[in-house]
Amino acid sequence: MPSLMFSRRSGRGFTLVELLVVIAIIGVLIALLLPAVQAAREAARRSQCSNNLKQLALAMQNYHDVYKFFPPGQLGTNPPGCAWNSNIGTCGQAGPIYHMLSFIEQDPLWKQIWSPITAGGITYPPGGPWVNWSAYPPYQVRIPAVLCPSDGKAAGPRAYNAPIANVSYVFSRGDKINNVVGASQAAASWGWAYVPRGVFQGSSNQVPGLQSCTSISDIKDGTSNTIAISERVVYTGSRTDVLGSYCMNVAGLDASPVIAMAFKGPNNTLINCTPADSHWRIGESWASGYPMCTGFNTVLPPNSPCATVTKGEWSWGVFPPQSYHPGG
Repeated sequence: MPSLMFSRRSGRGFTLVELLVVIAIIGVLIALLLPAVQAAREAARRSQCSNNLKQLALAMQNYHDVYKFFPPGQLGTNPPGCAWNSNIGTCGQAGPIYHMLSFIEQDPLWKQIWSPITAGGITYPPGGPWVNWSAYPPYQVRIPAVLCPSDGKAAGPRAYNAPIANVSYVFSRGDKINNVVGASQAAASWGWAYVPRGVFQGSSNQVPGLQSCTSISDIKDGTSNTIAISERVVYTGSRTDVLGSYCMNVAGLDASPVIAMAFKGPNNTLINCTPADSHWRIGESWASGYPMCTGFNTVLPPNSPCATVTKGEWSWGVFPPQSYHPGG
């Protein structure tokens, strides 16, 4: 009977069990590494955001060195007949970033605004049109220095697909609520006793006897003890997000601003209020001086709900700082 010959494999491969163990180990390592990578990325974004704020603060100081006062909260061209949504002037509503363009390496954009421009069959005057005029080319220019890298929506267009460029950084109106918009003009017209409470005045026009800009000498507590710039989340696409949206037509808000805290519901959503109108959004224009776009007040803690007395970008209200950064 012939003998049977058996041969052995010359090499040894992985068994299925060994392969699965290796895959499991790699999966565990990735799971442990991913949060660290995400944390490192957020730390880099936070650092960039802090640098943006420092650069804006430096621009403020340089502006003050040149003009002897800080940029106005709301001020601009206001020819006869200028009104909301007008293409003949800013109607006094241009904000701090608009005025600081030459100090944040945007001098070409500043010069473009102050030159006559014809676009879409409209000739715009020097100084530009209404600050939310979406067809005006300079207002469409995205400025990375005024956008928080942690806010993914900030770089995109505002609501209803208008091409106007957004803004993440906001400027202090102090603890005022009921006259943070066009305050000195309204004070002159309606007899208010206007008292500035923040570094950036809510004045929409130069009014005799009323202050439109703040100088260092006006800051009695010292600049190192006075808040000037912060951040707010740009509209996210959801009308019910606490971060990036707001409640409107809130009765009694000026007398008792704390009632806005009741609008914060589960999962950081807005409840028990009329959410933002489909037309006016948080952070919708860097050129604007309205608090909804480039202003904040210090009445409520950071990441509290925004709320307005009426509706629209011109409304009074509470506009607290907001941020996606962990820890604020």
